[in-house]
Amino acid sequence: MEKNLFSKEYEKIEVPKEDVVRAIKMGVRQADLAKNPRKKRVFVFSAAAAAAILISSGFIFPSMSKVMAEMPLVGWFYRDLVGEQLASQKLITQLKETASYKGIDVAIKSAYFDGAVIGVTFDVKGNVKADEDGGLAAFYEIFDGDKRIEETKEIVHLERVENGFTGHIQLSYPKSALPTDTTFPLEFKSIGQKKGSWRFNVPIKQLPYETVLINKDSVKDDFKVQIDSVIYGKSSTAINYTATLPSEGNHDDVRIELYDDKGNPIHLTTDMGLEKKKAGDSILVKGRTNILQPLKGKTSFVEIRPQVAISEPFQFVSLDKEIPVKVKSDRQNLSVLLEKITLKDKTFTIDFQVKNDDKRDREFMFFHDFARNDVTLVKESRKEIYEKPMKHTIKTLDKQKLRFRSTFDISNLGEFHPDKYMVRVNLGSLAMNMPLELAPVKIEVD
Repeated sequence: MEKNLFSKEYEKIEVPKEDVVRAIKMGVRQADLAKNPRKKRVFVFSAAAAAAILISSGFIFPSMSKVMAEMPLVGWFYRDLVGEQLASQKLITQLKETASYKGIDVAIKSAYFDGAVIGVTFDVKGNVKADEDGGLAAFYEIFDGDKRIEETKEIVHLERVENGFTGHIQLSYPKSALPTDTTFPLEFKSIGQKKGSWRFNVPIKQLPYETVLINKDSVKDDFKVQIDSVIYGKSSTAINYTATLPSEGNHDDVRIELYDDKGNPIHLTTDMGLEKKKAGDSILVKGRTNILQPLKGKTSFVEIRPQVAISEPFQFVSLDKEIPVKVKSDRQNLSVLLEKITLKDKTFTIDFQVKNDDKRDREFMFFHDFARNDVTLVKESRKEIYEKPMKHTIKTLDKQKLRFRSTFDISNLGEFHPDKYMVRVNLGSLAMNMPLELAPVKIEVD
């Protein structure tokens, strides 16, 4: 989705706290227990890890960030951990830069540049109207909206203090080269309900860091992920990698999972793409995974487990198609067999089976959720638009074989014309949650 649309609409969106917490816990439980059913003890902290995925995805609505900041462990994670470690070492540059507009003063207090992680803290005072719950959100742009950078517009949630509000911004440095000294172009475009321009060129000095070349790769089929180098900062670590994908992989999602020398996952990470370009018959993706803690002295090695979530377009089956019909991926072993479709009275029913020869130890609810959300009846004229599924019920016909029946209520559609509707199968949902796993790459931490 386009972020300029988000920036216009974000304040209209309400996020129910209980639903967010429930969704995070449910999703983490399914993913974590499916991956390693014996490691239930990591569930509580994994809630923070799930929130980390949302936080590091690059765009958090203010109401969402407010919810997360208030969750006990997630609120702990939501803090600037790198900044706190650097502050304890007295390595953060103190600043006094102020911009004023429409009766609102924004003051940059401090900044740091550790390894590949940038952090800025700031205060807001003046004629500021807080939200109903007392919170405040600001919308800002970095690096002048440089189109070569993947993420340039963000929302930050501010905390109330005695004389106004305070906030912090933390992000991965979005360029491949790390300068010794640079400025960080930062512009706040709205604070609370007020739009305006509070602009800064924040001076940041790169703290001492070490770059170690790795050049180890992992290859599977047409996919390759090479670990290029590791950047060891004072309080953070960064891993640079290059992924080589097939030409049709322009929308594939490269993921990096990290584990320490005891096999424990390293959760405090953010990931970003630095560059994507066509190279002959392949797509080259340069990326960086930031670890928001130092690794030296904490583990003797890091095991990197690359994954590629292969993009899958929607697939459609017209209602006059001869059944049964198998909807399958051209790029991987994913399929759904449509066994029977029935139009009766004011209902439309689909009997189908989800591919079950590669369950990846996923729990049944994983496939049940897919059946409920991703095999749907859609209007032909809106088939490419992802909307809330038409009202329907889901029944399990055979749990072991992953056979389901979806019954859609078409009573409110008026006269139902089968030629104007299609069955849409979103195999991309399976692909995203069952990524291609490449062989681990082990790197020593000296």
